[in-house]
Amino acid sequence: MGIFGEVGLVSLKSENSILFLEKTFLYDDPALIGGVELFNINLIREIAETGCRLVVPANQKWGDVIRKSLGQSVVEIVDLLPGLDTVTKGLSMVWRFRNRRFKLLLVGNTGNRLIPLVWMLKKLRMVEHYVAILHREPAPQFVNALRHLPIDILAVNGKIASHFDKAVFPNVRVGYGIMHHDQYFPALPSSYVPKQSVDFCVVGHLDRKWKGADTAISAFRNMPDELRAKCRLHLLGYTTPPSFPEPNIIVYNWKTRDEVGPLLRQMDVMIVPSRDEKVMRETFSQTAVQGMLSGLPLIVSDLPVLVEKVDKGGGLVFHDETDLTKAMIKLATEPEFRRTQGAICRQTALARYVWDTKAFMKEYIDPFLAD
Repeated sequence: MGIFGEVGLVSLKSENSILFLEKTFLYDDPALIGGVELFNINLIREIAETGCRLVVPANQKWGDVIRKSLGQSVVEIVDLLPGLDTVTKGLSMVWRFRNRRFKLLLVGNTGNRLIPLVWMLKKLRMVEHYVAILHREPAPQFVNALRHLPIDILAVNGKIASHFDKAVFPNVRVGYGIMHHDQYFPALPSSYVPKQSVDFCVVGHLDRKWKGADTAISAFRNMPDELRAKCRLHLLGYTTPPSFPEPNIIVYNWKTRDEVGPLLRQMDVMIVPSRDEKVMRETFSQTAVQGMLSGLPLIVSDLPVLVEKVDKGGGLVFHDETDLTKAMIKLATEPEFRRTQGAICRQTALARYVWDTKAFMKEYIDPFLAD
């Protein structure tokens, strides 16, 4: 008899609920809440608002963050013991759920640390169906762990999806977008104030080198002096803000979602200079979509997930720092081009990149939950 006794052999009726697993909620502490974590927190709340029963294991700090976001929604948050290693934490969680069966397991992102847990849930037949929303490229062992499961894969880009297509998973799709899209819109004509400068912005966790703020700063400095004096570069935001001698390079602390929208409405152009390292870092760019919805033209690096944002127009693509400087000069000197490209960006974002939780549930969740 194994550690779980005969629990794997007992036939228990599945409860009409969803088990939600996100590696960050299980194993990490919430220092800065990034785009993926914020998306998953909002997804939990919006699913709960429909009346679905959700069970969310999390360490205590993440549990507190999730609870604060719920409003009147009810979610069963299972606090996990701190200080345990990956396998032990998984074992302790499965032990707590040993007499429960779930209709659905919803995986909130790729993560090798989830592999032992998914294996145990499968072995003990604790879940009937699986759905995974994947924001990062998976390691081969993660793909292998999901083989032969009754699972639907929703990837945020085609490169992530390709790993599962190559492994001949039957139900793989690409789809994603941002929530609360109505918080991002162009500045209203009635609020227009004549400006003396053209305002460029770079937005994101800019302490991370791969976000490319250094590239934008260097390209800005390479603009002709007379033109650069009529422009400003806004860097939003840092946990440890650097300082610059130029008064027209403006640095911001990290901002909440509620603060970002009004700031974007003061900008003229968004630059997204992200670069990949040994792995794919930029997998979607919610920031770019926020700028698009705000009616800003984009200047993006040549990463495929960014190039697709302007494949119908809406901005310019750069391949190196010199290209970026040229693109900034063009957008700084051609206001009508800025306006038309910004309008295209907004149309593209509304057509492609708006998340609808109810539509997601209708396709991926409702068919597996009994009345």
